[in-house]
Amino acid sequence: MKIAVFSDIHGNLSALKAVLEQIKDKRPDLTVFLGDIFQRGNEEIECLEMLKESGIICLKGNCELYIADGVDIDPDVEYLRGYYDEARKKLTDEQMQFIRQMPLFYENECCGHKLRFSHFLFSDIDSPYPFLQLSSLKDGVFDAACKSEEVTKYDLVVVGHSHQNFVKGNVVSVSASGLDGASYLIIESNEGALSYEHFNVI
Repeated sequence: MKIAVFSDIHGNLSALKAVLEQIKDKRPDLTVFLGDIFQRGNEEIECLEMLKESGIICLKGNCELYIADGVDIDPDVEYLRGYYDEARKKLTDEQMQFIRQMPLFYENECCGHKLRFSHFLFSDIDSPYPFLQLSSLKDGVFDAACKSEEVTKYDLVVVGHSHQNFVKGNVVSVSASGLDGASYLIIESNEGALSYEHFNVI
């Protein structure tokens, strides 16, 4: 089985079109988007519509949480209140329903390998803001989470959010497809073998 993964499109429609075209050429059995349609670019509504109509598994990132639930869930982003208030006004009821129904994670077991996909590792999945903060990459909290049973019980855990490509144990991060250094991930799972590779978006 071949799975394509990309993340963090951030309102960049041309980048979204490019990564989808390049992923299509890889002929995956499944494609997963790890979230963050909004913020930075100015074509977030067009990106949302394209993803909504694509049939791709679309997971909720922190940007979708801010759209659905407001910035009060994360005190670090008070400065973005105006942006999200205005972005919310542009959405139709159907678009808002799609955002609200986006799941926080997706699991797949193929060829004996257990995989989990989410925007970032979780601090508390039942909390209004469920993800670890980005500062966790520097203070050791993320590394500790990578070693937790909640993470190590999977053969592979794929995340976005940090806008970086890196590997920590069985956790693989893919950079932002909508920003400089854009990439996507291809995972191949066969009987007895699990492999993955980052590809730059050209």
